Amino acid sequence: MKYTKIKLLVFVLLITAFSFPAFTQQRIVDNAGLLSPAEITSLLEKINSAAGTYGVDLVIVTEKSTGSASTRDFADDFFDYNGYGYGVDRDGCLFLIVMDTRDFWLSSSGRGEKILLSYAGVKLEEDILKYLRADNYYEAYFSFISNWEKFLSLEAKGRSYNFFQHRHTALVIGAWIIAFGTAFIIIQVWKRGMNTVLGKKEAGAYMINGSLSFTAKSDRFLYSTVTKVRRQTNSGSGGGGRHISSSGRSHGGRGGRF
Repeated sequence: MKYTKIKLLVFVLLITAFSFPAFTQQRIVDNAGLLSPAEITSLLEKINSAAGTYGVDLVIVTEKSTGSASTRDFADDFFDYNGYGYGVDRDGCLFLIVMDTRDFWLSSSGRGEKILLSYAGVKLEEDILKYLRADNYYEAYFSFISNWEKFLSLEAKGRSYNFFQHRHTALVIGAWIIAFGTAFIIIQVWKRGMNTVLGKKEAGAYMINGSLSFTAKSDRFLYSTVTKVRRQTNSGSGGGGRHISSSGRSHGGRGGRF
């Protein structure tokens, strides 16, 4: 009987270990000092709520520099070696900002990796970038968490963030433009059908024969216009795709500069 209880206790401990992060590591590591204590508290409450509801670990890390390591490798290793992630597949996503180079990286793992490979990754990057470029870091982090709550809520319903949700506003505007354009064409057709007086398209009907003649023809070059357009460089952001970190684990990722 005693042996059975010990086996049961070990089983419970193993289940607990695989259901939660390896240890109670802080989910916000602000080494660059971008957040106030009140902002950290606010973001942590939101992160912990999302993690407890959906079982996905969301982590925010800021650094002044990553030394010789790339932002991608640094983010992946920080996630892996600090024991973040839920379950056997270590479900989660880490949002890294490096201030010296103004780089950012989103390192995803487990379910997080699968989610960010879709339009969700594009949506997340677009939303955080507009705040990062304005140096509004709290709003960038808040947007990071809010977007993940949206993605995970859809996942819980067996759905995923798709193109139509990503371009919802543009599609609505496009539908209105098409509707107005169609209505305008119909009205113009009706208007022409009601006009029984048709004007002549050529001037010959209004001229007296022999009243106009040309004795010479010539072409004169008046001027030319040259337009120069500056070639734009890439913004430096984009998807990193699926890759293997130094720990041997699979990660997804997106990132660039702001």
